[in-house]
Amino acid sequence: MGILAEYIWIDGTEPDRQLRSKTKVLSDEAIPASDYFTSVSDIPLEVFPEWGADGSSTNQAEGADSDIILIPAAVVRDPFRSGGYLILCEVNDGNDKPHSTNTRADLRKVLDAGAAEHEAQFGYEQEYTFLNESGSPIGFKGGFPAPQGPYYCAVGTGNIFGREIYESFLVACLNAGVQITGTNWEVMPGQAEVQVFGGALVAPDHMWLTRYILHRVAEEAEVVVSLDPKPAEGDWNGAGMHTNFSTKAMRAEGGIDAITTACEAIGAKVQEHLDVYGTGYDRRLTGEHETCSYKEFRYGAADRTASIRIPRHVAKNGCGYLEDRRPNANADPYAIAARMLRTVCGIV
Repeated sequence: MGILAEYIWIDGTEPDRQLRSKTKVLSDEAIPASDYFTSVSDIPLEVFPEWGADGSSTNQAEGADSDIILIPAAVVRDPFRSGGYLILCEVNDGNDKPHSTNTRADLRKVLDAGAAEHEAQFGYEQEYTFLNESGSPIGFKGGFPAPQGPYYCAVGTGNIFGREIYESFLVACLNAGVQITGTNWEVMPGQAEVQVFGGALVAPDHMWLTRYILHRVAEEAEVVVSLDPKPAEGDWNGAGMHTNFSTKAMRAEGGIDAITTACEAIGAKVQEHLDVYGTGYDRRLTGEHETCSYKEFRYGAADRTASIRIPRHVAKNGCGYLEDRRPNANADPYAIAARMLRTVCGIV
């Protein structure tokens, strides 16, 4: 019958990268049945062969030298096809070197340069907005809804828009085995968030796979998923991807000193971080709607108007993690992780 493997990669579209995918049919003998694996970490990545794609159609090559190489990098179960797999790939160019758009390869380079010994962990809080056929958030159909207030973590008709997609997405993530840790409705109607957690490579891998699953689920409802940082102009919250970050030193007893040192280091490289925190950050980081202006840098305990928030329980316990609130919903989690590790771990 064959096993369906969906090869997924990140293209070269600017300014906001897009996901692409194609299906490879593998023989039944190549991989054991998916229900054999109790955890996605048990799935043997090496059984999935490299594959090719037309880079001239994904903004990654010219037509006269168009072949790019898809290198399997992470795998989870396919929640849409029984017994299938989702394969997240790195992209190599025609010389079999990491393509210039391959930000995962850059993150691996940072880890190999010494960042790995810091045992970093990342938690991404991915906000997203459901758009209707007119391009407006689905709660805006027929005009503007009531002002912000009743929508965050809400329940009930008039407060929630897109519940069926939200629930289907959650189930699909669990069936796939991606490392999500929670979901919630956000401050603007038609907007929600999913949280993904893991190590320095696993968290970004699973963030991209989670985005793929979200888009696939929304297809069935003919709803567009937007990662625009300001999907509705006016007195509405934007959409971010708050990034929680820690090293083993931060998590250890007395780690608050390491957290403060990290905040100071990040504050010394404000623009370097903003450069990889997603396009349009100036539209979202205005100093209003639970943001700090991109023109300044502040950090503080329990302060959601700061650039970096140190959670209240972290300040109380004296160890834990920091939350950089500046990354946009459309940012590349690989680029965020690489920049954070370079800054905090002193990797050149």
